[in-house]
Amino acid sequence: MKTNDGFKDLVIKGLFLIFAMFFAIFYPDILIAIFTYKIVFFRIYHVLWLLTILILIKRLIPRFNKRINLGKIYGKYYVSAGEDNPKKQKRLKDYIRKMNFGAMRTAVYWIALVLMMGFWHLVGLLNTMWLCVIVVFFIFMDQFCTTVWCPFKAIIQNKCCNTCRINNWGYLMAFSPLIYAPSFWAYSIIGMSIVTVIQWEYLIYKHPERFYELYNASLMCKNCVKKCKKMG
Repeated sequence: MKTNDGFKDLVIKGLFLIFAMFFAIFYPDILIAIFTYKIVFFRIYHVLWLLTILILIKRLIPRFNKRINLGKIYGKYYVSAGEDNPKKQKRLKDYIRKMNFGAMRTAVYWIALVLMMGFWHLVGLLNTMWLCVIVVFFIFMDQFCTTVWCPFKAIIQNKCCNTCRINNWGYLMAFSPLIYAPSFWAYSIIGMSIVTVIQWEYLIYKHPERFYELYNASLMCKNCVKKCKKMG
């Protein structure tokens, strides 16, 4: 059986998470000093902000989305899976309805989680530093979901990342805790994340066939170029 090729990224992000949590627990002042360390005219968090914004901008441009899991919203990745007919159209409608329901459930669960974190922040259990550490944890978990096991598969009931209905929600979900740390840097990342989700949702609405393997042959397992491990 082929194995997933994302373990390298998982290890790197895991090490960053361990580093952040270790210093947050034992040496929070040092972690803040590292995060705000000045390099010429910039600080470390400025560099991280710029890298994040560039990644989000890349997600808006078809030529930079070379993987089908993110690129499927664009026409260049659509390969017709045969002639259309009323039976296929009905199956597409049923599939999209099922995926949309799963996406709505995910959104409700995530909003509830973010509201809970807002309450913890309000009562003083989470400061801005820990909100940032949670963001690092969510980024690690996003990689964990694509590499090891994804709980959203059970909620949305898609077969894999390539067919995932909410694949491009990741950055908005990961950075959502920063809504309680108001600043230009945090809100600009959240704003760009919202823009990518709006584009994603608009193209799903306009071209739902691009998300269903019965229509889009690029999503079929036999045509997949990604090394993966099938998970139930």
